Amino acid sequence: MIAAISLFLIVSLSALITKIASIALIHTGLSTESAKFQARSAYTGTGLSTQETENIMNHPVRRKIIYNLMLIGNAGIVTVMSSLILTFVLPETIASKLYGLLIVVVGMIGLWLAVRSKWVDRGLSRVINKMLKRYTKLEVHDFA
Repeated sequence: MIAAISLFLIVSLSALITKIASIALIHTGLSTESAKFQARSAYTGTGLSTQETENIMNHPVRRKIIYNLMLIGNAGIVTVMSSLILTFVLPETIASKLYGLLIVVVGMIGLWLAVRSKWVDRGLSRVINKMLKRYTKLEVHDFA
């Protein structure tokens, strides 16, 4: 059960990290859709070789954001996989395994709904923007 809960927490933290990175990339002048895509692809290690990628690599702040995201992503993916395996290997009874599966399924559905929610997105964006303004030297650019 602890492995299932840790899996849920790690995936939640991963979603938050990619959200922070995408907002930081938006602050450097990248479009919202491009920033979301580049943050997620860097976190998962599935970067694409496109003109957008070249724009990121030629910008020192964007490059630093993506570099850190790639490092964090490697640790996050390994931890998620090990937690997922432990969720089903450690329990000795079928009931424990089913309970772990229930936690994983319900947790992931809840997380998916939260990630897709416009209300949650707006609230997180406000908080992250305030934190980035306060604790970083990123210039806020609104190119919309």
